[in-house]
Amino acid sequence: MKKSVKKRLTQYVITIVIILLSLIIGYVTQQNEDEFSENKLNESTITNNSSTNIKIGEIPSYSGEMVITINNDIPYFENKENSTEAFEYYSNLDELNRAQVAFANICKFTMPPEGTKREGLSYKPTGWNQYLYGKNNSKHLYERCHLIAWQLGNENNNKKNLITGTAQMNAAMIEYENQVANWIKSKNKEGKDYHVLYRVTPIYENDNKLATGIEIEAKSVEETGICFNKFIYNVQDNFEIDYSTGKAKLLD
Repeated sequence: MKKSVKKRLTQYVITIVIILLSLIIGYVTQQNEDEFSENKLNESTITNNSSTNIKIGEIPSYSGEMVITINNDIPYFENKENSTEAFEYYSNLDELNRAQVAFANICKFTMPPEGTKREGLSYKPTGWNQYLYGKNNSKHLYERCHLIAWQLGNENNNKKNLITGTAQMNAAMIEYENQVANWIKSKNKEGKDYHVLYRVTPIYENDNKLATGIEIEAKSVEETGICFNKFIYNVQDNFEIDYSTGKAKLLD
């Protein structure tokens, strides 16, 4: 009799274990399917946004103004892209290993946690021909420019998110990156988890290794607050730059 009870108890335990394992496997499988489905959707989104709406021939030659307005400051986002879903997507490098469009929906989820320290960069994007100058070579011409800033996307040494840019261009980019970061942080303090659609497109002429500049578009999703469409030139005062190679010559 005792053996029979013990046998039934063992079978009962085995059945419970099998049921629990089935539930766990089912949950994990569903999570993976959901993630795969989400990635498919978002890969489609970035594919549809992997080409710029402006052409190199439409950009006026640099005339001393680092930043110009594109399309009356209206981004080219479509209505269907107004989403409260956080995402970051970085296009594959092209056949010349140049970074392409970076597209994201910036919010507190995409930004680095408070207190996070950014690590150093080691990847050298196309056109990286550093030029040191000034007293004791204390100044540098080029910086590794994130398409989507580290403070917005928490992506650092990602080759799909880095281009060679002048220190002057990077400084201009930071101004607009700060606008987005500060707006989101201010909304977070109000208890609002708000989002900003953000897309940066490097514009190259022909097979140049160095981008002529970048188009940067941003639009807040939940309410009016951030809205701009700018082109920032990849130039540096007193330098003549060969964009086909990245080599440069100091004029003064």
